[in-house]
Amino acid sequence: MINNKRTRLIMDIGMVILLPLLMAYSLIGEAFHEIIGTVMLILFTIHLIQNRKWIAAIPRGRYNVRRTFQTILDLLLLVFMVLQPVSGVLMSKHLYTFIQIPGISSMMRQIHMALAYWGFVLMSIHAGTHLQPMFRKLIEKTSAVRIGSVILTALVCLNGVYAFIKRQIPSYMFLQTRFAFFDFSESRILFILDYLTVMILFAVIGLLIITGLTNTKKK
Repeated sequence: MINNKRTRLIMDIGMVILLPLLMAYSLIGEAFHEIIGTVMLILFTIHLIQNRKWIAAIPRGRYNVRRTFQTILDLLLLVFMVLQPVSGVLMSKHLYTFIQIPGISSMMRQIHMALAYWGFVLMSIHAGTHLQPMFRKLIEKTSAVRIGSVILTALVCLNGVYAFIKRQIPSYMFLQTRFAFFDFSESRILFILDYLTVMILFAVIGLLIITGLTNTKKK
């Protein structure tokens, strides 16, 4: 069944694994980038099907601050995740060369780059808003485990801040830089690890926001 917990977990893990790989597109090759981009689109479509009840419930019910935040975040992510593959297809050099509009490849490249980095950040925040069950289980652990987890997470997030700046992600998001720079002499593993720490940074931000809004709602 497409909605059982194991299937949903596999799909979510799959998207988490593919996301930093997609950000390394020049390092992994454009053809492979298009392949895993297509796989990501399939996984995201299945994710939407799995959450179709949530989508159908958007117009119904009352909206508090938490629900408003989460709905806006998820709708923004949906828009980016739809437009991103569309722009990718229109500039394809390998899988979708039969779908081409002359003269728009350069514009699509800039749009696709901005959408990719915004989608990366929004998807990471979105993932973090669903980590509360894990966070609650962590609170129940011994103080040594809690302290160790906090220290480790803080160190990873500090590297995430460093990598966010080092990798010039803000300049790509706001199109201040029109072409992404890749150092082909750099280890691909280190590149992907940097992006993983950025993902964790924004996931923690998402967790903190949703936890704060939950506590506000309870008060």
